[in-house]
Amino acid sequence: MSKCKYCSSLNYGSGCTKSPHKCHEHAEDEKKCVFCGSSNYGICYSGPGKRHKHGSGANKCRWCGSVNTGSGCTYNPDRIHEK
Repeated sequence: MSKCKYCSSLNYGSGCTKSPHKCHEHAEDEKKCVFCGSSNYGICYSGPGKRHKHGSGANKCRWCGSVNTGSGCTYNPDRIHEK
């Protein structure tokens, strides 16, 4: 089971008292959003920036799933593809 990297809870979403953004964050799985556990990209109602962000791995962008590098990610607030 995946656990929050800040408090070791199994929960997703808001309510993490140890996180700087008060959201649980599970960073182990590149197939799921670290904030809500969804496999989607784009809008995330559980995350601090309201965007899905997947765990790292699989040589793809954590924010949009693209294999591109550099600028151009429409979902990352910094507009950079992050792996």
